[in-house]
Amino acid sequence: MKIVIAGAGRVGYSIARELSKENHDIIVIEQDEKKLKEVSNNLDVLTLSGNAASYDTLKQAELKNADLLIAVTEADEVNLLCCLAAKKLGVTHTIARVRNRDYFRQTAFLKDELGLSMTINPEEETASEISRILRFPFASKVEAFANSKAESVEIKVTQDSVLNNMKVADLRLKLGNVLVCAVLRNKEAFIPRGDFVIKAGDRLNVIGSYKEINEFTKKLGRSHKTKNVLVLGGGNIAYYLANQLKGAGVSLKVIEHKKDACEKLKDAFPKVNIVYGNGTNPDVLSEEGLEIADAFVAVTGDDEDNIISSMFAITSGVDKVITKIKESKFIKMLEAEQLDSIVQPSSIATQRVVRYVRSMQNAYDISIDALYYIFEQSVEILELTINNHFPYSGIPLKDLAVSHDALVSAIIHNGRCIIPGGDDCISAGDIVILTTTRKGILSLDDVVEVK
Repeated sequence: MKIVIAGAGRVGYSIARELSKENHDIIVIEQDEKKLKEVSNNLDVLTLSGNAASYDTLKQAELKNADLLIAVTEADEVNLLCCLAAKKLGVTHTIARVRNRDYFRQTAFLKDELGLSMTINPEEETASEISRILRFPFASKVEAFANSKAESVEIKVTQDSVLNNMKVADLRLKLGNVLVCAVLRNKEAFIPRGDFVIKAGDRLNVIGSYKEINEFTKKLGRSHKTKNVLVLGGGNIAYYLANQLKGAGVSLKVIEHKKDACEKLKDAFPKVNIVYGNGTNPDVLSEEGLEIADAFVAVTGDDEDNIISSMFAITSGVDKVITKIKESKFIKMLEAEQLDSIVQPSSIATQRVVRYVRSMQNAYDISIDALYYIFEQSVEILELTINNHFPYSGIPLKDLAVSHDALVSAIIHNGRCIIPGGDDCISAGDIVILTTTRKGILSLDDVVEVK
């Protein structure tokens, strides 16, 4: 596919990197020569210097031949104008990043009026990920599938854990109807089979229904609820998080050093405790109750502030620490430190875009409804809706050969989450959760065949 990406910031760069890995023809448009040079030097894509909202620039990019335009510049207005111009030039599919809160509230209107295929808001989606993690505070990451019929949680195995030295097959027998679908050990990702032995230090991704995941955590002795949350940073992510946690029984306190941001949050959320102050000062954090908080969330615009304050929260004994980090280089450098939970807005936005692109490609019209990266993007979890064209419908899994780098992790059948065994079948209308270390999966046909 020919794809034009307008904007080479963190989100644009991340999207270009992932889509180029899947052998698409990519053109990146950017005015900032430094950003453009970084893309040109590191990625196998074409680049074009210019204003992405300019009709002449878009014509120069031969937009009339493009399958998709993705507008992810820093300015919402430029993104929307770029998509509008692309439509006029004949591009069928357009995606715009929309961050402004006022615009975001009009998403449905904007999509209809401008003919947008999709809008992405990395900050809002990051807040959603944070709120999911707060529901399961024992987990480093939490993803919901099939309208929360299935949950995926990432946990780290400690030396004293009952999981240490346990076979994957025994886990299901002893700890509940859940499935270990991926393991990260010494920076290497595995799709485990039943005889795989779990070791201390492993990071596991476990899938099951919401009820079964809850039971699993209780048996691990890690089922405490999050009631008091201290947030550092009062920007867009804090705004969206406060909105999502309304009515959830969570006491939220936000520390922000900009007075106007404090005022906006107070006006929008009168019941949220907004503190005007420097939250990077350890004395301020302690005064505002860091030591008694159930969770600490660092979402300022500065990675270093988020990292340092999060490390201080860990040493202060906070059970759950969530850290927003923009730069991938910091995430790689921090692997040895193992911050509790790291969220990266550009990665979250990229997942949504890659999912959409793969759905556009799909020959069998099997819908890719969700796509999530785990273990530093070495593993993908996909949610696939099966239609009548699936060639292996009704065949028991024991009679199918599944590629060694993939695992059918769950089947949602008639609204019920099934952790599949050999006698279970995949049928039209089912939702399948597939875990794989292979990039570019478009459908189950890529990893499944009859024995």
